[in-house]
Amino acid sequence: MSVEYMERVYNSYSGVYDFLFGKVFQSGRELGPELLALSPETKLLEVGVGTGLSLPLFPRNVEITGIDLSEKMLDIAKKRASDLKLKNVRLLKMDATKLDFPSQSFDRVFAAYFISTVPDPVSVVKEMKRVCKPGGYIVFLNHFQSEHPVMGLIDKLYSPLCYRIGFRTDLNLRKLMKDTGLEIETIEPIGMLGHWKAVRCINPAG
Repeated sequence: MSVEYMERVYNSYSGVYDFLFGKVFQSGRELGPELLALSPETKLLEVGVGTGLSLPLFPRNVEITGIDLSEKMLDIAKKRASDLKLKNVRLLKMDATKLDFPSQSFDRVFAAYFISTVPDPVSVVKEMKRVCKPGGYIVFLNHFQSEHPVMGLIDKLYSPLCYRIGFRTDLNLRKLMKDTGLEIETIEPIGMLGHWKAVRCINPAG
């Protein structure tokens, strides 16, 4: 699937996204700030900010940049930030495979329920690494292909169908880490009977 296709899909979801995916993924979002270990004046990039459901959970003394491909999702995120009077947030339309930021621009990078929605996750993670300072945390909240043989096969079989509606179920976490040069520091199950994972990596130096 192309970037343009995914943009159309998520534009179409914009009006119902919070209803469908708000409460069900809330526990993971609440864990995000803890895993990011945010401190005052931390520069945080949220890749795939969507409708901004994570924004109220971050401290107001953190500098937040959120990017998304969907203009309609961003419109909702901007309204949320405005309603909450979040002065520490800027929201930009951007393709995550081509982040328009200098290298080492951010202390932390966050991707909540996003990395399995992109056509080229390896390119996106490499861009996340590029804009993250060495030693900074990169945190993913996501469904990854199960390591259980039977469940993993089910994930693989369902993935082509799921991808047509905006995400894939067969993204292999270990392979993604190997292909992008990241190593997992911590991993823990979140929500959905533990089928989703919170993963924190430290961006390597050099």
